[in-house]
Amino acid sequence: MTKSAAPDPMEAVRRRVDTLKDNLKEVQEKALLTSVRDQAEDVETQANRVSDLARSVRERGFAWEKDLEPKCLDFRKRWAELKPGVMQSIVRETASLKMRVAQAEADVAQAAARATSPAAANAVLPPVEQTLDTLKGASEAAEKAVSGMFDKLASDLGTLESNLTRISWMIDQSAAAKIDWLAAETGVLAVKAKWDKDGKDDPKGILYLTDQRLAFERKEDVATKKVLFIATEKEKVQEAMLVVPLADVAGVTASKKGLMGHEDHLDFEFTSAAPVRKAHFHIDGQDCNHWQATIGRIKSGEIEKSRIAPVSEEEKQRLRNAPTKCSSCGGAIKAAILRGQTEINCTYCGAVTRF
Repeated sequence: MTKSAAPDPMEAVRRRVDTLKDNLKEVQEKALLTSVRDQAEDVETQANRVSDLARSVRERGFAWEKDLEPKCLDFRKRWAELKPGVMQSIVRETASLKMRVAQAEADVAQAAARATSPAAANAVLPPVEQTLDTLKGASEAAEKAVSGMFDKLASDLGTLESNLTRISWMIDQSAAAKIDWLAAETGVLAVKAKWDKDGKDDPKGILYLTDQRLAFERKEDVATKKVLFIATEKEKVQEAMLVVPLADVAGVTASKKGLMGHEDHLDFEFTSAAPVRKAHFHIDGQDCNHWQATIGRIKSGEIEKSRIAPVSEEEKQRLRNAPTKCSSCGGAIKAAILRGQTEINCTYCGAVTRF
């Protein structure tokens, strides 16, 4: 049997010195505060990007959050006020760290040269290792101190950008939807959703909330052919499955379900005028409580305070003067009449009354 070679006692020393040099490189990089410099640049870029997004959704018809443009302008103003102090702090902190890094570089070079044996390494390396750990901590503390000057602004900007991204997505989906939007109807919310009906092949699509209606459009790829339970052929299905005036939404209940309450669900109850009396939706990626609250704001009229331009008095008067009886059979018109609507189908005789 061949006897294994005895371990080289200097191999452990070499590895320790290599680790020391690697730690020095990490400290040298951290001391430049590159991360916080990048964060500061990102804030300025994001402030400009948010302003562009706000302008875009407004030009494409988003009618709400009338303080959107002033809010974007305020973010840019706040950053303009913060930026000089942030940059000065970066320069000051990096200058201080640079002197300490220079001393650490000399200490590492000297310790590496003196670590000629395990005993020597145990004597000279620990103090330098501790110095690098301390310097790393100081660099991280400096980063935290500088980023703390603007992290609230960065967080608020991120929240606003996420909201604007959702709005832009809603506008894109609405434009591609096979729903007959009314001329005066404006989108408020949209979210990916599944209509839980019987638990099997429940339709998936987009749930829309406008200032006048709730709508669900099925929009998904459906298997048309399967082999061993694997879909081999699919077709895209897109169809409006539910369109209900908000006047016929009798109630909505939000609930959190699933592991840790991460699933958002909405249960709707409708009046007898709606095509269904109840509907349960599992929404994906948005807060069900926000949906419930927003529906309440629309139905109460509170949301009108945030409209960029109020509904014209002419349109309000036109709706007040809308017919209450069918022009053909005289039957009472009970259906909700919406802004932008110009005709009513009689539920008794089918005649169309225009106004």
